[in-house]
Amino acid sequence: MKFTAIASVLLAASSAFAAPSNAKRSTSLQITDFQASAADPDSASMHFVLTDPNYPDDTPTDCNLIWSYGSLPKEGARCNNGEYYIKFPQGAPDFNLFTLELQRVSGSIPEDGQILLSSNANGGAPGTKWICVNNPVEHVKIRCHYEGTLDIEV
Repeated sequence: MKFTAIASVLLAASSAFAAPSNAKRSTSLQITDFQASAADPDSASMHFVLTDPNYPDDTPTDCNLIWSYGSLPKEGARCNNGEYYIKFPQGAPDFNLFTLELQRVSGSIPEDGQILLSSNANGGAPGTKWICVNNPVEHVKIRCHYEGTLDIEV
């Protein structure tokens, strides 16, 4: 009889540990302080702060890129903590219209998300929060920033 009671308790305890967690997985990455610019002679830079609710110990982290405007940044570019790839899947970004991709390098929750950013330069994105200004100062071709927090679905 004692054996049956002990076995029942152990079985109940092991079932509790095997049950799925009630912790909710976040489905988006948050980007703040997002800005980009291109200057003479063809240099580009981009900066943003990435926060990932699924990995609170790794974020927020700064993400910075410097490259030649009109070409792709170095393959394998990552955010400063090394845990997120920064990619441009549609080719070299034109800051008026480009796709940004962020991909988690490692971890128990795989993440990969893309977002299309448009400054409305072609009239196709009225009300956009991605604001670009051409020739804001001497030697700067374009300067852009995002107003508020940008969510990227993963």
